[in-house]
Amino acid sequence: MSKNSLWTVVYASVIGNLHVREGMPCQDACAIKDLAEGWGIAVVADGAGSCQHSDKGAQQTVYLAIQHFANTVYKNQWIEKNNLPAQSQWDRLALENLMRIRDDLQTFSKQNQLPFESLSCTIIVLIYSPVGLLITHIGDGRAGYLNAQEEWQSMITPFRGEEANQTLFITSDFEKEVESRVINEKISAFCVLSDGCEKSAFECNLFDKEKNLYYDPNRPYPKFFNPNILALSKLDNMNQEQKNLLWQQFLIEGNAQLKNETDDKTLILGMIAKV
Repeated sequence: MSKNSLWTVVYASVIGNLHVREGMPCQDACAIKDLAEGWGIAVVADGAGSCQHSDKGAQQTVYLAIQHFANTVYKNQWIEKNNLPAQSQWDRLALENLMRIRDDLQTFSKQNQLPFESLSCTIIVLIYSPVGLLITHIGDGRAGYLNAQEEWQSMITPFRGEEANQTLFITSDFEKEVESRVINEKISAFCVLSDGCEKSAFECNLFDKEKNLYYDPNRPYPKFFNPNILALSKLDNMNQEQKNLLWQQFLIEGNAQLKNETDDKTLILGMIAKV
């Protein structure tokens, strides 16, 4: 985090227990980029478990997303204007960038002689600012924000296919399935996470006894996030690497659910300074 940033952000990807046991790499990846004047980008990618090189796909997708979406912010002068685009403009620009990422990933696959499908991963891109949020995604994962009324709200709906654990990837024909949102209000915190963290951080798989079925409220869990936001506010004396190491340790064993999680875990958490 640069000294002039309005945000404190922590981010980490950690390997799940199943991948440790099976000798597999962590297939999640994440990154942030602090742009200027309280604007920044956060990206999470979750590699498909069944694809041999999805760890490389996730890492490359995050790298490409930071590049392309930063260029979009600069080109459209959103920082100078301190203003978010209209929903229609964001829908178009988000889709264009996601398609550029897919094209670049295909070039990467050819250059490295890797099957394109072996690089499959989901992606969530969040642009955060002092005046609101822009988000777009392909596939599952979760994202949320804390509004001015101190209420946690969801930002996206995870894509679920017809079969269990089926979702959509950057390597797919995703054009008609992209979800993008403009959140044009001041917010005080945000979260972006892969599905390995959702059981800890979201209300997402509850059982309705009356209807005898499971349902997904898709709500950020305040009892998870509020204590972490409070802890984050007390880390001003640490540099980014120290903060991330502390956050990484929390994702490994911060509670029983995280400690026992078999899937890889990624969570980016940010809070804006009180001004």
